[in-house]
Amino acid sequence: MPYSRIREAPESSSAATLRAVVAALKNAWHVPQQGSPTERRLVRVASRMPESVVKKLIARKVRQQALDPALARRVTTEGLAKQVVAHYELIEGAIGYPAILIGAPNGGVAYLAALLGVPFLPGYFLLSFADHTPADDIESYQRHGSALIQPILRQNPDLMAVNHYDPVHDRFLIEEVNHVRLKLLALPAAYRAFIARHLAPGGMIFFVDNTFSWRQYRIHDRHMFQVGGLGGFTDLDFLQGSPILDEWLAQQKSNHRGGWRLPQFEGALVEARESEWGSIQSFRDAVREYARDRDYQFRAIHGDHPEEFSALAYTAFLWESCLHDRKINGLLVECFSQINPTAALRSDLLPLWMPFNTDDSLSFFSRMTPLIPKGIPVVMSLLANFTQTPDLPAAEAWQEHAARIGPLQWIGVHPEQYPMDLASLFDYATDLQQWVQEHPGRQPAPHLSPDDLLDMIQNLNEHGTKLFTYLLSKGGQGEPLSEDVLSLGIC
Repeated sequence: MPYSRIREAPESSSAATLRAVVAALKNAWHVPQQGSPTERRLVRVASRMPESVVKKLIARKVRQQALDPALARRVTTEGLAKQVVAHYELIEGAIGYPAILIGAPNGGVAYLAALLGVPFLPGYFLLSFADHTPADDIESYQRHGSALIQPILRQNPDLMAVNHYDPVHDRFLIEEVNHVRLKLLALPAAYRAFIARHLAPGGMIFFVDNTFSWRQYRIHDRHMFQVGGLGGFTDLDFLQGSPILDEWLAQQKSNHRGGWRLPQFEGALVEARESEWGSIQSFRDAVREYARDRDYQFRAIHGDHPEEFSALAYTAFLWESCLHDRKINGLLVECFSQINPTAALRSDLLPLWMPFNTDDSLSFFSRMTPLIPKGIPVVMSLLANFTQTPDLPAAEAWQEHAARIGPLQWIGVHPEQYPMDLASLFDYATDLQQWVQEHPGRQPAPHLSPDDLLDMIQNLNEHGTKLFTYLLSKGGQGEPLSEDVLSLGIC
């Protein structure tokens, strides 16, 4: 069977990062959800139906897109890697890039790669296999996941697997699919060939080193199980429970209380790199060794949270606007898999990507607000995730924070229907394209060199928020800052 049929999950943040970078390099748009005119009309009708109907429609779509569990035996590292590099095949002039990014994916990395005009190679892949399991049945979910993972790891010694179970943010998803995230431990041959062909001699390999961690169960060698994920709750909240989660479960008409645990693996609970966002040390070592052997430069960009890479990308766009005396047209706020660097490049927007639509991301938006020019439009898209989780701020809360910056333009989502706005999945890209067409930026499009990025990070490490005071005041919009927000380093 061709490798291309074992596709990444539509809800994969890794796949979204890759596709957003590829689209930017083609000067095209990343459209997360494709749809015919008929499908769009049906979705608009469905959006006005009761919440229970909307969820049933989404669940049906998830089932249709899920992988057949039998395909687990046919997963190969090289097949997954070849699918990645195939995305870059149709880009004109894709030879002699000055740099390549590789490692942990996130929206900030997508914006950084787009600003540098270089490819990104993800260090892991999410596969969602069809599997009907009650949302709170953690033990069945783990057993089913192990049955999927064992043959994959047996035939791929260069992979590790994390069986990811989030009964809060992914509640309706895990009733239909079993999430298996595969992480690279070594550099695949397809990646080696791509780098050798496309990276200029002596070019730079930036490794995205995200050290964000989460308690996980060690099921077996190279096999982990994670409960919960990034949002308004900690790993211990998921494992031990909390009054807020218990109250929410009661509202969901669930009898489950007190967190989600695997008693038979309690002694194997360890601190590990988080499933969705954390990088793997052995993969970094393999990339560094390859760079040394081929006389490429190697730099690892460190951060201990995906927010930090978003802040880095935001800073890079702000830095570029000062280097090239570019007027800023607005702030683009995007969320999770909704990533479109093409919009920022075409309209001279500062991008601020949110890992998710939960309380912690709203807090990040608030902390970044003093570092954002005042009076500029805020172009905002929130991901409709079709679940009223207890850590989900209302659209009004986001609007209140945006008002501290400038006038707000919603993209895709309709605040009065959020987070159940089914039509927003299609409207996101369409609305954004229309806004960009009406607000063109200056030519040529924004661009940084790898040396520009290194200079910026050095200044950031040496001067912290003083750098932002300078960048903002250069446009007459600065204000005194007293608290550091970023802690990114490079080595």
